[in-house]
Amino acid sequence: MEITAAKLRYLLTISELMQAQRGKVRCIDVAVQLGVARPSACRMLAAFSKEGLLSRSNAQGLRLTEAGCGLVSRYEADYRALCRYFEEQLKLSAFDARECARALLALAPESSRRALCAKIST
Repeated sequence: MEITAAKLRYLLTISELMQAQRGKVRCIDVAVQLGVARPSACRMLAAFSKEGLLSRSNAQGLRLTEAGCGLVSRYEADYRALCRYFEEQLKLSAFDARECARALLALAPESSRRALCAKIST
């Protein structure tokens, strides 16, 4: 499956919200966090459901499936390292650090991403 910048941005955000809220994550939560319109977020989340990356229920809200978690886990360590670097070394706000990290992860070739993250983690 091709991971676009937009998809990665959504998936990382859903993962963060699931961890932070430890409860029901709703479409509106994702939309607010990403600064997008609710209908746009709902369309993307519906696509994730069709792809088997996300499950949705009224009782539990949004949940990444095993496939969704697996995809996010490929990027999560690098994402955390980049966020930390952008905040601590470049003095970006937490929000800007997350946005920059998501963009870099989605756009940089995997070999470049891994080399960069290995360098900043030392």
